[in-house]
Amino acid sequence: MAITHDELIRHLRTVFHTYGYDGASLSLISQATGLGKGSLYHHFPNGKVEMASAVLQAEGVWFQSGLDLLRQAGEPAHRLARFMEFVRISEANKEQASTLDVYTMGNARTLFGQDMGIAVQEWIAALQQVICDSGIAQAQARQRAINAIARLEGVRLMCRCLNDWQIFDDLLQQLPHDLLQP
Repeated sequence: MAITHDELIRHLRTVFHTYGYDGASLSLISQATGLGKGSLYHHFPNGKVEMASAVLQAEGVWFQSGLDLLRQAGEPAHRLARFMEFVRISEANKEQASTLDVYTMGNARTLFGQDMGIAVQEWIAALQQVICDSGIAQAQARQRAINAIARLEGVRLMCRCLNDWQIFDDLLQQLPHDLLQP
């Protein structure tokens, strides 16, 4: 049975998010996808860089749909609550590194660091706008947005270390209130 493109991307994502870009060997990728190295190069002639780019592109589409939740019209608290639900981590992904971790460390930083910087700036801007829509001044809203991203990424790492994901769920519940308080 042939593997679909979406299945291939899911398998590749798992490898990159489990082992990082540098640790994602062709042997691990082959094992995870069930494809031999020749088949992998058939799908991705430029090798691992192209595989990682394909995963990052798919994650970018997913992430933009999350930012769209923040950009939509409506009450700021409701927009933030929908976004927090969007970023809730599935059981399957709890043991994996975040996209920011995978694409900003080691050789991946050279290859994808600029794209990741752009994505973080978009994330800051979308959060900042929601916070401003609640009546908070621009500078304060920007700082709150930056702090929110740092909290989300940091708590994710801490939860993996402690194997306690209730901390992340509690943050998702509390963060909209913290961002919008006068």
